[in-house]
Amino acid sequence: MKKIEAIIKPHKLDEVKEALAKVGVEGMTVSEVRGFGRQKGHTELYRGAEYVVAFLPKMKIEVLTTDAKAPQVAEAIKTAARTGQIGDGKIFVLPVEDAVRIRTGETGDAAL
Repeated sequence: MKKIEAIIKPHKLDEVKEALAKVGVEGMTVSEVRGFGRQKGHTELYRGAEYVVAFLPKMKIEVLTTDAKAPQVAEAIKTAARTGQIGDGKIFVLPVEDAVRIRTGETGDAAL
């Protein structure tokens, strides 16, 4: 099994959700997060004063999938989340040792 974590721009969430549904992803966890990468934040003007926004709002999507389906899921996220601008985000693919569905006790791929 693989856990795919993606950090994306907030306005791309609906597009990513639709793309994941098309490839058969049945569930995901979404969190509002803040952070920065190479862009190192940006400056804004508020009531005549300039200030630095160091941590930008992002969305973190977590999906658990089978080893065979992981490349397809990562590609769907990449395609849907891409704007071509700096700050589009990152996708991480991590190994998962086991999963357990609490309600039924199913483990492994059956728990997904």
